[in-house]
Parts: sequence; C-alpha cells; structure tokens
Amino acid sequence: MERSPGELKIEAAAHPARALRYLSGLLYAADPEVKWQAVRALGKLAAEPGLLSDGRLASLLERYFWALNDESGAVPYGVPEAIGEVLAARPSLQPRFLALLCSQAHQEDVVQSGPVLQGVFWALGRIGPPVADCDPAAVEALRAAACGPDPGLRETAARALERIDSSSLA
Repeated sequence: MERSPGELKIEAAAHPARALRYLSGLLYAADPEVKWQAVRALGKLAAEPGLLSDGRLASLLERYFWALNDESGAVPYGVPEAIGEVLAARPSLQPRFLALLCSQAHQEDVVQSGPVLQGVFWALGRIGPPVADCDPAAVEALRAAACGPDPGLRETAARALERIDSSSLA
C-alpha cells in the first residue's frame, strides 16, 4: 500500500470518495498482504463516524454487494472481507446489511464458492455473535463447512464459529 494509515485518514477527511475508491481497488490486489491492509484500513476509517457517515458507508456496502452478484461481472476477491470489516467497525449498519452477508453463505440463489465463500466465512467470524442472532442458517452453513472437504474453507469456518460462539459466551 502506497499510503500510510495517517495519510488515508487525512485523505478520507478531505476527499472520502477518493479514499474509498483507492482502498476498494486494493481489495483486488494480487498480493494478499495488500488486500488485507486495505481491509484493515477500511475498518479503521469506518470506525470513525466523523470521517465517514453511515450514508456513505451504506453506499459503499451496496456497491460491494452488487460486486458479489453474478450479474456484476466482477471477481469479488476481498469484497466479503471488506464488508465484514465495515460491519464489525460500524454495527449501526448491521440491521440493513448483515442478513445480506449471511445469505451469501447458504441461500442457493446467492451462495458463493471458493475464495469468495472463504471471505464470506471470514467476514461472518469477524462480526461474531450478531451472526447467530441474525441468521441461524448461516451458522449451520459454517458448521457444515467446518467438516467439509476443502481445507481452507474448513479452517476459516471453524475459526468463524469460534468467534461467533466464544464471543456469545463471554
């Protein structure tokens, strides 16, 4: 990532759309570390309501959900992770968007696969206990994947379940 977190914060204050476009573009980076830096930076910006309004973040999440749609033509690597990070940082947006994210794990017409599904599982774990309250079927999808044949999905699903379950026990 070419810009430091401090530079991004300053840019987000002056030009929020430019900062969000920059970070959104990095979600598709070939280097996984760059993608994860962008995900974390989005979360940090989202955690500051004075920088980005709920309305601006809602618009961003709408674009991200569109990218998850087959009709968009996008290959949405990194998008589910960004959605999860934003929803974890700004819980006020969960009532509007969490059910949509949960559906990506199990509803036949929108369910994802491969690395994108792994990103959905990571996002659900990042959000934690609200997932169980919002959509028990998503938790069941995580349980099934935690016993499934794909080692990456299995590990990510198991970690997500730990976060969802252990956080609700605390």
